[in-house]
Amino acid sequence: MRGSVFVTRSPIPNLRSPRIFALIALVAVVACRTGRPTGIAVVPLTATTREEAIAQLNERRAQFHGLKSLMRVRATRKGQTQSFRAQLVVHDDQRMELIAYTPVGTTALKMKANGNDVTTDPPVPPNSFDFLRAADLVPAEVAMLLLGLPPRDDMQVEIAPSGIVRASADGITAVFDPPSFPAKHVVVTRGRDRVEIEHLEVTQ
Repeated sequence: MRGSVFVTRSPIPNLRSPRIFALIALVAVVACRTGRPTGIAVVPLTATTREEAIAQLNERRAQFHGLKSLMRVRATRKGQTQSFRAQLVVHDDQRMELIAYTPVGTTALKMKANGNDVTTDPPVPPNSFDFLRAADLVPAEVAMLLLGLPPRDDMQVEIAPSGIVRASADGITAVFDPPSFPAKHVVVTRGRDRVEIEHLEVTQ
């Protein structure tokens, strides 16, 4: 028939289907629980002076048995920015892991460091984690710093009663806003590169 128009429509999934509903629920649960760290919450500092804070941080470091953090990361490198969730696991001052997640909660990347030896799955360029290397610090020590714990006495660190304000080492600067232990929000810069970290949950 002249002027007739035939329209084909793609099948629309039945959202009332138990199978579709279960899939949506599963994706929602995975997205909400992405990398949630196990363990107990870290107790903040109770200092009222800078000197008390330094003493308490030194005590935490002496008794350090590992920390975990679920983080929101925004990294800018060579003008390109990526945002993702990740879990940081610091076992001690030599060993750490970083697990980056996709938006649906699956694992996008696993990075492990033992001393200065860094391995990734899948492989990435060696300079991808330059911000985790500073002066004589190994990646695990830098990770401790990102969690708000000075890994060594000889670092340039500005400390308030609630925690670290600012730290620097070999061109890398970390600014904590607000100052706190465990850290809540930290921005790491190295030249034009910038990594912004929001700690959503820190456990030990």
